[in-house]
Amino acid sequence: MKWALIIVGALVALAAIAFMVGALRPADHAASITVRLAQPDSVVWATVSDFPKVPEWFKEVESVERVADVDGQPAWREKYGGFTVTNVVRVWNPPRKIVREILPSGSFSGTWTIELAPDGAGTTLTITEHGHVGNPLFRAMMMFGDNEKTMRAYAAALEKRLKAES
Repeated sequence: MKWALIIVGALVALAAIAFMVGALRPADHAASITVRLAQPDSVVWATVSDFPKVPEWFKEVESVERVADVDGQPAWREKYGGFTVTNVVRVWNPPRKIVREILPSGSFSGTWTIELAPDGAGTTLTITEHGHVGNPLFRAMMMFGDNEKTMRAYAAALEKRLKAES
């Protein structure tokens, strides 16, 4: 019984420390990556803007379903990483820019901005994430994460898809 109390006490203390560390970290963050793709921007745009097909080439996204518009803007329900989120298209400027907002629904919210620029025969793709993590425990866990990991994985999967379609 004594060991059980010590273990429970240690776990509570660890959670309290993690909560305090997370509370001291900013709730908002920004991260960005830029990659060059060999395909022209019209081809890249056709792939990144076809949201229902994203699960075919980006395996982190399990499903995408069109839902009712939000504030008059197209919205999509997406499942990935154990989360279900609603993404609203806030900016649609073909073939240059898409801004999608993850609506607040729990652990995180924010935007992903995808920008395309012609680069010779290819395209420069820039993805910028502006995120908000309200939960201090999740903010503490982010200390051990990589804010660019998902963007790099998306860009790599996109590049693989584009090469396969060429």
